[in-house]
Amino acid sequence: MSLTEIVSFLELSVFPSVALVFFLTAFLAILWRVLRQPRSETDLAASIPLDDDVVFTPRVSIKEKSTDMTDKGASHG
Repeated sequence: MSLTEIVSFLELSVFPSVALVFFLTAFLAILWRVLRQPRSETDLAASIPLDDDVVFTPRVSIKEKSTDMTDKGASHG
């Protein structure tokens, strides 16, 4: 049995419907998350591009990151 025969027996019209269901599920989940977000958190995120005085610190400091790299045997040279 060749690949052409196998594909010809498949009902390919199901795949767009399944993709639509996945897309709508993801869209509704994201919409739900955004609408349930507190107003203060939304205002803080909206003002990030305008706040030049606010310094956001990274989750991992540069010193910790370089220590982790040297522990794993990475060379810098």
